[in-house]
Amino acid sequence: MKAGSPAQRRRIAFDEVGSTNTLAFEAARADDPGMLWITAECQSAGRGRRGRAWLSERGNLYMSLLLLDPAPLADLGNLPLVVAVGVRNGIAGLAGIDDDRVRIKWPNDILVGGAKTVGILIESETLRSGRQAVVIGLGVNVVHWPDDAPYAVTGLRREGVEASLETIFQGIAAGVEAAIGLWDRGQRFAAVRRDWIRFNTGMGGPCRVNLPGGHFAEGRFADLDLQGRLVLERHDGVRETYSAGDLFLLPRAAQDDGAAFPHPSRP
Repeated sequence: MKAGSPAQRRRIAFDEVGSTNTLAFEAARADDPGMLWITAECQSAGRGRRGRAWLSERGNLYMSLLLLDPAPLADLGNLPLVVAVGVRNGIAGLAGIDDDRVRIKWPNDILVGGAKTVGILIESETLRSGRQAVVIGLGVNVVHWPDDAPYAVTGLRREGVEASLETIFQGIAAGVEAAIGLWDRGQRFAAVRRDWIRFNTGMGGPCRVNLPGGHFAEGRFADLDLQGRLVLERHDGVRETYSAGDLFLLPRAAQDDGAAFPHPSRP
């Protein structure tokens, strides 16, 4: 799939909705053919990963893309990294922003100047027809961002982007579509992986991966494996892979302190 022009891009734009992801799934259940963008200026029931609430104030951008059978099920696990590359490229192409300041933190957090700017939630559902509906939801901080997050957060206006919400949407949509096209239904993830590594932040340094159930693992972010999983090297040299979790980057000075890398707490 190649990135379409604004005139070719299928899109339904709303003022206020409960959730753009919910509307995208409703479209799928109504036999929409897919490659449909749903956008809204605010949401009353936005959600993030693991059921977390997502701040959805007016002035930010909320957008979801409906895909049908985008790749074999075995390849869908690396779609979050594909989307991250696309969103990163879309934002980096906006006027007023320094391309090199736009980075990806595993698996798909988009950072500008080290602060989170976009939330990405990917959900899927098997339809009655047997087809797989996949919805990519994006919440883009433009003029609002939470002030109580456990990590640095920013918005595009603060980072120098003065473009309209429409221009921001078109730039990000084109980036996502281009990355999905490069991915080629999972057949060319290696090409996407190269771009992800090029634009990542944190690889090679110390980190903590928070896991479900209050467990965590600490060590060095050693690599991104061929399936897009984080490779964590513990202080004793043992390597483990993680396909999901919340990544927190630790001060690099901690690399010299073996005590900073205890054995992972097992889930």
